Amino acid sequence: MAVAQVHQREIVEVPFSLPDGDILPHPALVISCDDLQNVEPGLFYAVLISTKNHHPELTIPIQSEWLSSPLSQQSYFVTHIVGQFNCDDVINRHNCFMRQPYFDQVIDKIIGTIIDGDF
Repeated sequence: MAVAQVHQREIVEVPFSLPDGDILPHPALVISCDDLQNVEPGLFYAVLISTKNHHPELTIPIQSEWLSSPLSQQSYFVTHIVGQFNCDDVINRHNCFMRQPYFDQVIDKIIGTIIDGDF
């Protein structure tokens, strides 16, 4: 799928490198600002979305009202797994965006998890 640009707060499907070394297609929330793609064409960062909740202290359960359209099953933001991607990596677009106030909460949790160690 040829994608020219993705947008912050958009949910896309990308090939995620998981901690066990597997690379699997997963939905992900684009967390980087749109302007990054102007500086480094096609580059963006995204946080993994999974239906598995292996480390509850590191995940956030996704509520349907947080999104412009609900996901098909209960899913979680996996706040310690953030990846770097290129628009060429996008497998699918879900035409789904996260609402701003909830996005800010997810970003705070990612920073707390990865940078501050607050989990």
